[in-house]
Amino acid sequence: MSRSVELDRLVARRDPASGAVASLFRTAGRDELPAVVLVALLGDLGTREAAARRLLSRMRDDGRLAARRDGRAVHLRLHGAFGASVQRVGDGLGARPPEWTGAFEVLLHAVPESERAYRDRLRRTAVLAGYGVLQPGVLIAATDRSADLAGVLDDVPPGARVTRGSLAVDTAEAGRIAAEAWDLDRVAAVLAGHADRLAAMAEGDGAPPPAADAATLRRLVESTTPVFVDLLRAPALPAPLLPAHWPVARLAGGLSRVLARYVPPARAHVSARLAGHGTGVSPPGLR
Repeated sequence: MSRSVELDRLVARRDPASGAVASLFRTAGRDELPAVVLVALLGDLGTREAAARRLLSRMRDDGRLAARRDGRAVHLRLHGAFGASVQRVGDGLGARPPEWTGAFEVLLHAVPESERAYRDRLRRTAVLAGYGVLQPGVLIAATDRSADLAGVLDDVPPGARVTRGSLAVDTAEAGRIAAEAWDLDRVAAVLAGHADRLAAMAEGDGAPPPAADAATLRRLVESTTPVFVDLLRAPALPAPLLPAHWPVARLAGGLSRVLARYVPPARAHVSARLAGHGTGVSPPGLR
């Protein structure tokens, strides 16, 4: 399996449904939403009610959503490594890159095939936290991200070994290692494509503002969800380790313009949905 395919699989970059749910929380500007409202909002995006219920239940079952019951209503919030990765991407846009210390943080793992579920969980959580795949059994990060893995590192099964360490290299070699571990050339090409598309979309700044309706919400989610999903592949690396013409700053500028134009009316539509449902009673199938 190529490193590109491996990273795609671990990040689950082709999971637009979960990405859309994260975008709805981001658009609402809330940490928690009633399940009944999430079902309605997914309906605004074109998802049938039964499929929306199944999606939210599946996300609960695999730990991407957590629930709080209030009477007959269920309120949901982003949770676990998935929720942390959504937060990391949001916080990382426009943030100052870390300094290069001269060494990578390294996570070595040797997990028997009988514990494959744990191995997949470890690698997926690590990649969502910002680690790159250097080679099988070796994950690296430019800064110490182990706190984001605490729950996984505390749960190492018998017969498995997970070891933390560091790898000191000169800057030029570190750049080559980073390019391989995070597939940076491919990531740069994908993000540059997003930057071009968002720049064209933002050219509507002088037009009348979008309406506060489902169509605006749908356009916002469909145009920005792929960006945020692919930003999970963009590590927070020191500037000396990044390729020339790294497009994240340009992408962040275009994304900010699109969000400034579309989020206020989309959020108004979400607020209307919340007001219309009140606390609501959760639809069948959401426990």
